Amino acid sequence: MQLDKFEVYGNKKLRYGYTTGSTSAGSCKSAVFVYFNNEDISTIEIETPKGWDLDLDINSLDVGSLEEDDIRYKNKKYVKTSIIKDGGDDPDATHLIEIFATVRELDESKEIKDTGDNFINEKKTISLRGGVGVGRVTKKGLQVEIGRPAINPVPMKTIFYEVEKVLPQGKKIELTIDIPKGEKVGQKTFNPKLGILGGISILGTTGIVKPMSEESWEASIVIELKILLEEYPEDTVVITPGNYGKKFLVEELKVNPDKIVIISNFIGYILENIKILGYKKIILVGHIGKLIKVAGGIFHTHSRMADGRMEILGANALLAGETTEDVIKIIESNTTEEGLSYLKLKDTNKTIAEKIKLKCEKRLFDEVEVEVLTFSFDHGELARTPGFNKMLEEYNA
Repeated sequence: MQLDKFEVYGNKKLRYGYTTGSTSAGSCKSAVFVYFNNEDISTIEIETPKGWDLDLDINSLDVGSLEEDDIRYKNKKYVKTSIIKDGGDDPDATHLIEIFATVRELDESKEIKDTGDNFINEKKTISLRGGVGVGRVTKKGLQVEIGRPAINPVPMKTIFYEVEKVLPQGKKIELTIDIPKGEKVGQKTFNPKLGILGGISILGTTGIVKPMSEESWEASIVIELKILLEEYPEDTVVITPGNYGKKFLVEELKVNPDKIVIISNFIGYILENIKILGYKKIILVGHIGKLIKVAGGIFHTHSRMADGRMEILGANALLAGETTEDVIKIIESNTTEEGLSYLKLKDTNKTIAEKIKLKCEKRLFDEVEVEVLTFSFDHGELARTPGFNKMLEEYNA
């Protein structure tokens, strides 16, 4: 069943979709439900991190018995179900890809072990594996450790949460996600460049895919800024590229979530519109992986437009006084998270934050004051520009 939710931009009506994470959660939950209830079902309901309930169609269902014996499993029975991922009106490489989940029952008297290529829930009742077509992480700097399946933390938690709803008490299981077309589709993404090999990633921080016609998306952000200005007629606006930045602003800096505008990759376009709307001050908070590009004068931060993250990080590290050896390591890093691990000087991140501030203010012809805070997943807050605390204090007051 398609998700019956839409965004309307001008004369365009664009439909929302759901992520590979939500699709995988639905496949896993339906397989477990069928296994323990012996019922033939056609749909399965899950709750997304965004709070929207999805009623997902089961595309295939296979209940069978394997011939070989394996002491890990309680019996030879398995259930395998699949769901087709629907990206709505934001089709990408994974749109309409079929995601399978197979469940086998484990001996409840034996402890589920961490083999280095699986994930285990807190209750230690579910082992989650990535099978055919699920990428493997081979480089440092990602949210998943090297060697494990490319199943990101939020969708992994969603899978465990939904499966635990239908897993009988005292039972232990092994779940395997397979994506037959995953390896081929993965070659059309940035996964190989990031070191995710053999398939696609299981992604999605909200579980929902927002339709992303670039023009309409930019227009919708400007509309959001206008509405915000009507509701809160202030001279300062708080912006961030994505959901991680918003979470940081709310949890760490105590900013009202209703007053935060997510601007995605369109930093230059949004900065200019903020100036046109009459704002005089901007608080910009974001993950260094996005904002490091701004330090190099890149104001559309999607990877297909421009990258140079490692080169920009390395150049600024050299200017800050880092050793040539460490700068070479940074430039050769897989991600900014890895590159940051080679920084030795406290002032390097401060230098980068101030460079981001400078580039933004120059973009606005110094007519709008910008203060910046950068953070990373591994290192937390990295740096604040000198005027950040004062601007934030005045804004929160």
